[in-house]
Amino acid sequence: MTTYALHLESGPQRKKTLVHVLDLLGCVVQADTTDEAIASAPDAIRAYLRYLGRHGDKVDPNEKIETRLAEHNTEGLFSGQAPWPQDLKPLAPAALARYVRWLDWSRADLLALVKGIDEKGLRAKPAKGRSLRDILLHVLDADKSYVYGLVGPLKAMGEPTNAADRGDLDLRIALKEARAAAIDRLRALTPAERRTVRKAGQSTYSAHRVIRRMLEHEWEHRREIAARLDRDA
Repeated sequence: MTTYALHLESGPQRKKTLVHVLDLLGCVVQADTTDEAIASAPDAIRAYLRYLGRHGDKVDPNEKIETRLAEHNTEGLFSGQAPWPQDLKPLAPAALARYVRWLDWSRADLLALVKGIDEKGLRAKPAKGRSLRDILLHVLDADKSYVYGLVGPLKAMGEPTNAADRGDLDLRIALKEARAAAIDRLRALTPAERRTVRKAGQSTYSAHRVIRRMLEHEWEHRREIAARLDRDA
């Protein structure tokens, strides 16, 4: 049995709540109330373990799971803005190597979900929510924002992202190229870059937090797309 610590974000009334499972970097779940979010956490953890297991990580998706509330930020920041203590620590080389592999797996799984869907299918507007294309563009643009906030402009990432935004490049090619460029740059982080913490408005930029948010954000939207397509994230 494994007990996972839950770190929560919501407003003072504890309505819409985002749960972070920091021991499984990238695993998050969001619900309309704090109680619903906590109740949904075990299923989200198990889904994340299945995803890691598919890629050969040594995890047991069938293990008994328990959760405990570790911290609850009720400041009402924009969802995902709260920094956690782990974000403020230097990112060790072994952890960096592990997490960039997860970034690679995450993007591969996202692209596999939308493989074979034509442009009409990507642009189709559902009864509720955004088109698949709009979700994918959102993921692509958010990645650029995270990486630029950490290391500054990165041409190899910015060019495919901007081209996809203009409609000049197939979105899936842009997602593949931009993530590859981000991974190359993250792998090359210097010791100083791995320990630097920078504040910009309400946002905190550190190597740990940027990679965490890239994984979390893509996981949220990969699950959103998978649910719409009735597939496994």
